[in-house]
Amino acid sequence: MTISIETAQNVNITYKPAGLLPRIIATVIDLCLLTGIFILCSMFNTILSPSSKYIYVGILLIILSCYHLFFEYFLNGRSIGKLTLNLRVVRTDGQKLSFWDCLLRWVFRLVDITATGGILAIICIILSKKMQRLGDLAAGTTVIQNNKQSSYFRLTTDEIPDNHEITFPQAALLSDKDFSVIKEVYKEIQKNENQKLSESLAKKIKELTGIQTEMKNSDFIRVILQDYTTLTK
Repeated sequence: MTISIETAQNVNITYKPAGLLPRIIATVIDLCLLTGIFILCSMFNTILSPSSKYIYVGILLIILSCYHLFFEYFLNGRSIGKLTLNLRVVRTDGQKLSFWDCLLRWVFRLVDITATGGILAIICIILSKKMQRLGDLAAGTTVIQNNKQSSYFRLTTDEIPDNHEITFPQAALLSDKDFSVIKEVYKEIQKNENQKLSESLAKKIKELTGIQTEMKNSDFIRVILQDYTTLTK
């Protein structure tokens, strides 16, 4: 089973939805982590004065209860459990995950996971076409299985700016094999400044992705590599 997501640029990107078992395991990992943090902090609580304990416990409970909200927002749709299982929350319309999306998922978590022990979430995921729980349906999101690439199929952090924004979402149409070939040829182009090879490679990428751009060939290839790595994180 796959999920087709159409981006704002009208490009269909196919993802594999996260299975029910990996999502349950990810939830259990998060729960164990939160329990561990609570136990450790409770041990520290014993040395506080009585007047400070209530404030400390209140702050601790707020932090723990907001765990999924903030982690999924700041880690681009991933909690520690999802990160461990290589899962990620994405919007079904291809847009970037917003704080509002994460907030809706967090609010509905109280209903379909916390209040029902996860039973309602499991039922919704099984019955939904895109494997969505109530929080996903409300926020227009779903959980996918990331394409786990080896380091050979990735760029280093030095090659991708911290503020890099996707220029060509069509880069996701490339395969790992395409990416590895492009990466190696691009290294050769940089080494020998081979403009003819650069032109040929850029032309081939455009044929594979349907991209139309007047960007300089070497810059186009570099951006494609950065976009692909960013899209498949």
